[in-house]
Amino acid sequence: MQLTKYRAFGKFRVIQMTVSLLSMLIYWGFSSGIVEILFNYNKNSVDYNAQKAEQVRHDMLESSMYLSEYMNIQGYTTTIMFILMLAVLILFYQEKNGLFTFRYVRGESQKKVILSTIFQYSWINALWYYIIYIFYLSIGYCIMGNRMEYIPRNTFDGIFGEGFSAASPYLYYMVQGIPSILMGTFVYTLFGCVIALYCKKSYQALLWMLGYFWGTQIVLEFFRCTFLKQQAGLAWFIGKFEPTFLYGFYGYVYHNPTIRTALQTMDSLILPVLLSCGLLIIFFKKEEKINA
Repeated sequence: MQLTKYRAFGKFRVIQMTVSLLSMLIYWGFSSGIVEILFNYNKNSVDYNAQKAEQVRHDMLESSMYLSEYMNIQGYTTTIMFILMLAVLILFYQEKNGLFTFRYVRGESQKKVILSTIFQYSWINALWYYIIYIFYLSIGYCIMGNRMEYIPRNTFDGIFGEGFSAASPYLYYMVQGIPSILMGTFVYTLFGCVIALYCKKSYQALLWMLGYFWGTQIVLEFFRCTFLKQQAGLAWFIGKFEPTFLYGFYGYVYHNPTIRTALQTMDSLILPVLLSCGLLIIFFKKEEKINA
């Protein structure tokens, strides 16, 4: 119980979540132009009197205050958040090199210790990031309400009905966060922990994960753009397995959305799940030979 409490509410976790939320808000501030408008707006750069210049500034600020713009955080989730999310691998690595041995000595099964620890870290990390995501969404909703740019977002219409995103923006973004934030964080944390089992330094696991994420993205995108220019259907199929698809699927509009349309948002997680299973099997077989 104390160990679970440490993993979920320890000092490291508090710092990680605080930095994640603040960085999300800072990212929005700069990407939307809000910071520029509030602090660097030059009234003398436009050919208006002071009152008119202030009105222009107000209009620019107003045009940036859309919930849809506020929640457009793909650039953040595929860079800053991905790194912060995987910082938890440092804790897992420390346990692997310390606490694991102590638990083995007490007679606990190696496989049980490793799997239970990996799954607990993965779910705790996923739940925390989803909570932070909802908190971020709630801040934006309190400020902007239902103000949405008219961009069709019908990925989940096959489940919740036509016009779901326009009718219930807050609920729509809560649902959007389930595959991208909740499940994405769970799978990539799990994958990172499995990678960490093979690493001799804690930072190596993070480097391998960044290499996988962007390496896979570059290879698949290159393959699509080079060899599948005339095969739109196959190019689209391959594109769903690119890691960034998970964080940018809301940008696609479907002619006839179905339940499968909603579920395919997680297609890019299939490969890391399969790799995690394969690497775990190899690791346990190797350990069995060593302990035989």
